[in-house]
Amino acid sequence: MNNMLACTSCGRDQTESVVHLGSYILRCAACGDVIVATSFIAVIDSDHECSAFIDPGPGQALLPHAFVARGPLRLIATAISAAASDGTLIRLIFEPMD
Repeated sequence: MNNMLACTSCGRDQTESVVHLGSYILRCAACGDVIVATSFIAVIDSDHECSAFIDPGPGQALLPHAFVARGPLRLIATAISAAASDGTLIRLIFEPMD
């Protein structure tokens, strides 16, 4: 990864994707600071496969019982939005593309 997405607080370049209410956020996996954010609507038109979980916190391991949905982002966006509508953070794990 290049340093353009490096965290300005801790300098690390490991990120996590989360959805909070209507926002899509790229945050630092080490300290949790927001690196960049946009509207979730701006990114949902994608066939990229991902899994969504209730977020346990920056850098924390995902828990199986926190599973929300899995599939192409455009098809699971409604489930993600519903789970995030009360302020719950939803972490997205994108599958590697071929």
